[in-house]
Amino acid sequence: MEYVAAVHLMAAVLLGAAGASKAVTPEPASAALARLGLYHRQWAVRLLGLVELIVAVSAFIVGGVAPATALAALYAGFAVVAAAMVRSGSAEPCGCFGRIEMAATRRHVVVNVLAVAIGLVAASWPVEAVDKLFDNQQWLLAPFAVVVAGGAYGVFSWLARSP
Repeated sequence: MEYVAAVHLMAAVLLGAAGASKAVTPEPASAALARLGLYHRQWAVRLLGLVELIVAVSAFIVGGVAPATALAALYAGFAVVAAAMVRSGSAEPCGCFGRIEMAATRRHVVVNVLAVAIGLVAASWPVEAVDKLFDNQQWLLAPFAVVVAGGAYGVFSWLARSP
């Protein structure tokens, strides 16, 4: 169960970071959506960023089926958008992480699809809130946090690397 929780929470960390970035700096994501001909108002991108942040935080604090399902749904949408960006052949920034310039690549699509899968697994085998994961062994929370943060950073670094 902790293994599923670790990967699920890595996806939540990435979702929260991307959401916070879009909420603060919606322009790059708005421009990327405009290139695809999708709705791209900055207030809507900010709202999407806030929703991402709320889902990510709720995965940690609330746990259970609802946050995991919401995480999977958001990543499913991102997988479709990333695939459309890759298919368009554009090397323009995707706006996923605000001002951090990276073009959508096949890596983005793969990470998004894997995040959908882990979100669905976490929803079907409900992952508890972080404070309940290690009821009898609270000392495991620190190494668990290092694994989650380090894993999320590793995935982010892999996404940001030039193809």
